[in-house]
Amino acid sequence: MNRMATIILVLASSFITTFLVMPKLIKYLKSKGIVGIDVHKPDKPEIAEMGGIGIILGIIVGAIVSLIIDPKAAPKFIAYLATIILTAIIGFIDDLYTLKAKVKTALTILTFIPIVVMGLIFPRQIRLGRPVLPFIGRLRLTIAYWLLLPFAIAVPANAVNMMDTYNGVMSGSCVMISLSLLISSLILGRFYAALMSATLLGALIAYYWYNRYPARVFSGDVGSLSVGAAIGAISVIGGLEIVGVTALIPFIMNAFYSLSSLGGLLERHEIKERPVIVDENGVLRANLNSKAPSTLANLLLLKGPATELELVKSYLALSAVSSILGIVTAFLMGVRL
Repeated sequence: MNRMATIILVLASSFITTFLVMPKLIKYLKSKGIVGIDVHKPDKPEIAEMGGIGIILGIIVGAIVSLIIDPKAAPKFIAYLATIILTAIIGFIDDLYTLKAKVKTALTILTFIPIVVMGLIFPRQIRLGRPVLPFIGRLRLTIAYWLLLPFAIAVPANAVNMMDTYNGVMSGSCVMISLSLLISSLILGRFYAALMSATLLGALIAYYWYNRYPARVFSGDVGSLSVGAAIGAISVIGGLEIVGVTALIPFIMNAFYSLSSLGGLLERHEIKERPVIVDENGVLRANLNSKAPSTLANLLLLKGPATELELVKSYLALSAVSSILGIVTAFLMGVRL
């Protein structure tokens, strides 16, 4: 089987798994009362939560198919799956029992450990400390890289989690980011990174069908944290660090605005003022109260009120631009001055 056919097969297996699992998962979550309130709609409907479990199952099946086809990739995929599963466990606990924000962040920092362990055991398979920059080429960072590595999973995991607030924003944006990573992997000849990206892309496309406006399911922290961790893991294991950072720019901006306005890490229930106000017609307006956190939504709504669907389209447009820039970055990584 040629490489492109393998990528398509992995993507399809991941997609089919998530797509078929979601209806039963939604029904089960509702029967158990695991629901969230869709606060950006006037009637505040209850929506099944923790649907991210379906994304994780799709990723796992896609990874298993990858390993059946090419067992030599085992160290990479073990690191990839272990990182995602550890992060999923943290999200699962947070969804059910609500961890303190600082505790959750500290725990996600530890999820980089599987990558380091596998990198030390299989240094030829997972090369750490040698990121590639456009025009400059491969760097040898003996100290700085290892100081930043603990945040390589925690930052995207929490940034994606913080932007999972509107129907289809997280899933739609991360579809574009995972596609950007997939295309970038092919440009740079990183076949195993392409396979990992395909596992994430297939699951997210299927999940988006159920999470798009008007959402039938929310991912919960188990989903959004895991998706962000998967993006971070692909970026590190595949040597696509700069591509991942570029594609995640809207998420990083949103996290920066929110944290700087709040003065630190807070759980959603600890935030007294929401960033947007929903009127009786379902129109969203920026909350100008000084106690309200600043987010991308605030900035986008400062130019005028909008419906949730209009706001979602603006978010997706920003992610489309950053994802394209990620692909351009991959092209430039092959350019030397």
